[in-house]
Amino acid sequence: MSDKWADYLISKVEYNDKETHITRVLSHPDNGDTVGDGVDLTRSIVVSRLGGGSTFATIYWGSDNKWKRGANVRVVIIDNEKFIRTDADNTKKDNLGELPRF
Repeated sequence: MSDKWADYLISKVEYNDKETHITRVLSHPDNGDTVGDGVDLTRSIVVSRLGGGSTFATIYWGSDNKWKRGANVRVVIIDNEKFIRTDADNTKKDNLGELPRF
């Protein structure tokens, strides 16, 4: 890592029983040249930070034992409801791709 990928990096996710909404994520500060220690964030905190201008991206552990950048995370509004997604699909559910689960 040399350039900052985002303000925060998400490495794990937990969804509700119906798989429609995220309940929490493991979020790491992006320190530019390192990935900081992960802390649990609730869905509402992620939505609030995204709305406040913070950036998020997903990360995954590569076969070379280094973090790899995944996709940008954004809020998509469908029928006045906010969803956290890595794509702009109009599906009414949160989706952070294939991140590992808690």
